[in-house]
Amino acid sequence: MGHLEIEQISDYEFHLGENVTTLLDGNIIYVVAKGEQTKEIAQKHQKIVEILGSKVQGKINYLIDVNQSGKNSPEARDIWKMLSSDEKTNKVAVFGLNPVAKVLASFVIGNYKKKNLLFFKTKEEAMHWLIS
Repeated sequence: MGHLEIEQISDYEFHLGENVTTLLDGNIIYVVAKGEQTKEIAQKHQKIVEILGSKVQGKINYLIDVNQSGKNSPEARDIWKMLSSDEKTNKVAVFGLNPVAKVLASFVIGNYKKKNLLFFKTKEEAMHWLIS
């Protein structure tokens, strides 16, 4: 896989390869993760989050779709953990029925000390928790 470039679609939407990141409802960063999540993807995703996060007043909520996500490298997992632990992060809702993603999410959640990260089966359940 060659170098991926961040593609800005609008003020509120970015593409990184097949991954799509969008700012919804003023404070929800919605990530559709597709394919393997490498260190390079995670680092570039971190830049996208910084750009979108600068548009958010107050705390950020993350809605992460892992239905089509593949393996996450250990370096990528470290970056995800750092982002979810950031003081500007309010809640992280991960959803999807992909068995590989569920195992990875349960591993990450199991090693995660804060209670602001939960896994859901559907986008609707995840959104409900984020906005409640």
